[in-house]
Parts: sequence; C-alpha cells; structure tokens
Amino acid sequence: MRGSKALALAALLAAAALPAAALTVKLGSLAPGGSPWELAVKRIAAEWGRLSGGSVSVKIYSGGIAGDEPDMIRKMRIGQLNAAAITVSGLQGVFNGVKVLSYPLFLRDDGELSYVLSKMKPFFEQEIEKRGFKVVMWSPGGWTYFYSRRPIQFPDDLRKQKLWVWAGDPDEIKAWQTSGFQVVPLASTDIMTSLQGGMIDALVSSPLLAASNQWFGVIPNMYGLKLAPLWGATIVSMKSWAEVPSALQPKLLEAAQSITDAMAPEIVKGDEEAISIMLKYGLKIAQPQKKAEKEWEDMVEKGFSMMIGRSYDRQSYDMAREYLDEYLAAHPRR
Repeated sequence: MRGSKALALAALLAAAALPAAALTVKLGSLAPGGSPWELAVKRIAAEWGRLSGGSVSVKIYSGGIAGDEPDMIRKMRIGQLNAAAITVSGLQGVFNGVKVLSYPLFLRDDGELSYVLSKMKPFFEQEIEKRGFKVVMWSPGGWTYFYSRRPIQFPDDLRKQKLWVWAGDPDEIKAWQTSGFQVVPLASTDIMTSLQGGMIDALVSSPLLAASNQWFGVIPNMYGLKLAPLWGATIVSMKSWAEVPSALQPKLLEAAQSITDAMAPEIVKGDEEAISIMLKYGLKIAQPQKKAEKEWEDMVEKGFSMMIGRSYDRQSYDMAREYLDEYLAAHPRR
C-alpha cells in the first residue's frame, strides 16, 4: 500500500516538473518581407519564445502566403491559423466598429489618431473578444493616399480611372459607386497582376506599401491628400490564447505592445524614405488645392455618410466623434 502511494506521489511530482505543453502559433500577415511590420512580428516571436522558455513559438506566414486578410480570419475560425497581423480592413471582418477610425478624411494627423484610438481601445478589445479573438497588440501603419495611373487633383480625375477596393465590403463598394467612381473589388493579393493587366488604374495605399510592393512603378502618380490612417492589430483566436498559461499572458501582451510602440517611428521614417526613393524612380506628387480638398470632403459627406450604421458601426462612430471633438477643442485644426 505504502509502495503504491509512493509511486503515485512520484508520478505527480514528475508530471509537475514537466514543461507546459508547447504551443505553436501559426500567424498570417500581408506584410512584405523586410518591412517594419514583418520585422516587428519576428521580434515578438523571439521575445515570446524567450519569455515562455520555448513553450510558445510563433511560425510566421508573411507576404500573403496565408491568403488575403478575410482568408486569414476564416482560417482562424476553423483552426488552420492561430493568429493574424492584419490591417483595419481585415479586422472589420471581426468587428466593423474598428473601421470608423479609417473613415475617409475623419482623422487628419497622428495626434488625432493616437488620442481617439487610446480612448477606443478598451471598447474595441471587448467587442473583438466577444467574437472569439484576443487583441495582443495595436500597430501603426502610417497614412494612406491615392496612387493612380494618371494624375489626380479633383474627384472627377479619379472617376475616369478604375479604382481598386477590397473585396468583401458591399457597403463600401456601393459608397464609391454612388459617388460616381468605377470600382473593381479584388483581393489585395491580386493587385499587382491587375495593375499590370490594366484591370485597375488606382488604389489607396501608404507610401511604404506602394514602394515595397512596387505598385508605384505602374501607377506613378500620388495625390498628397491624407485619406485615412493605416493601422491594425495582431489578434489570436481565444481558443489558442487559452492554451497560454494565465500567468504568462500579461508578459506576452506587454512584450508585444512594447515592440509595436517602438515600431511607430520606424513607420514614419519608412514612409519618408519610401517617398524619397519613389521620387528618384519617377513618382510624381500632386499637392491638394483648397478647392479640390473641399470637393473631396463633399464627396465623402454625400457618398459615405450612408455607411454609418451599416459598414461603420453607429455606436463606434458616435464614440469616436465625441473623442475627436474633445481632442479638437484643445488642438484646433489649422
């Protein structure tokens, strides 16, 4: 009897001494190789491995290997992926409230984005978690502009060209079409071949992405009006996150966000360097005239306001509007 008890105790002690079961987090991303986003994810993977003693490893599928962002969300839902580093365009497939911060011409500079996002994060994270995903970090991405085959100044200049929009958002497609634009919905992984084949003539992108993906070589005209911030998050399925020991979770979250926060100046620098390089290789930038900027604002008001409450969650929009008004009361636009 004593022998069996001793054996049982020994077995329990041996089990307690075993390392936690290893978790391999398969993470998808569209980030081009060598970009600040990819490098940040690699740093996070290394840090998570160190903090967990090797029990949490991250396998990265970057550059669209895992498909477009909606594909990544679908694969996470069925367990083929555990995580994804995605832009707000992909994240809206989980909760469309996040998209309000990328409503055209809503936010105009980094200060406005930083303030409103900091206020909205708890709400966004709660809503995303309800839908089965854990936000492990929020990431900056710079600002987006129009790039086109022919120069743009007024909305009518873009209406004469075929504009790429992300497939899978019928409300946004309708908003552009209602405003008189020719839109071509496609997966982002099809952009280059569609540009080369003449299927599309224009798109919205950040300078770093336009340079990294070589899109500017086909569409060498940039319109210098900040359309919206490019930002996103890295999310993990709640099922996979539950496999991480609870004592380790806060350490992983802190490490991920710390690395991402350090990436912000790299994005700014990267956009500046991308523009400098593209200018050397033929990029032309048209700065917006006041009259033209007013026409763009009117176009957004008429075409996109109908999306609030549909493609853009109404509660999220109202909250963001309130926080933006708070910020502008102390920091008026010039």
